[in-house]
Amino acid sequence: MTFQAPKVAKTTADEQSTGAAFGRVYSGLRSEDRALERRGRLIEAGIEVFGSIGYAASKIKTLCQSAGLSERYFYESFASREQLLTSVYDHLSSELMRQVVQVLRVPGRTLTESVRAGMATVVNFMLDDPRHAQIIMVEIVGVSPELEAKRHQSMTDFAAESSQLVLLLGGVNPKVAANSDSVDDSLADVLELARLTGVAMVGGVNNMILDALRGGTSANTKQITEAAFQLICNSSTGVRVLAGN
Repeated sequence: MTFQAPKVAKTTADEQSTGAAFGRVYSGLRSEDRALERRGRLIEAGIEVFGSIGYAASKIKTLCQSAGLSERYFYESFASREQLLTSVYDHLSSELMRQVVQVLRVPGRTLTESVRAGMATVVNFMLDDPRHAQIIMVEIVGVSPELEAKRHQSMTDFAAESSQLVLLLGGVNPKVAANSDSVDDSLADVLELARLTGVAMVGGVNNMILDALRGGTSANTKQITEAAFQLICNSSTGVRVLAGN
């Protein structure tokens, strides 16, 4: 996966002559767009360096060499290595969530087909390029309280998506349940069970991926996907029973 800077339209001679309004133009790119392109290269370098030699062993000089940029351009975009690591983590996490949501919304699939596709997307994103799993599950851990809070929020977001799937598989419409005027004790129990199951699902899948990463079995994506799929299907049985469906 590569970081894509936005496409920039070609500028005319007249537009270049009015560079004071839009920023100076070099090789068809305004200075702002060149800075954005350099930022993208540094994020790609962060994926490579943090995902291979690790955050603790990395140096700004190494990151700049990987990006093909001088150190002054590093500080144009980032105040520190940690700030770059934060941007790399945000980039990977948001891209993973985007891909998961996209496959879950593909029309014409049954619910179970969509759930299986979602699980496969997570596993493949992490293990087809093991740098992703290394950064998201290893390098980010314990760096700072701010990054720990960000990591927890990201896991909470994925757990919320998982709990929605658990409810659907258990025969409960999450939108109807969430918009109910009065949530009685039985429905509250169902929603809390689904929430906790979502949290457990994220932890379980993360540990399977980490086990594959550490054990050298990252090619076992089909088996890990199937195990994750069975986990969420079996977990939804408790929701179904509690909901009386």
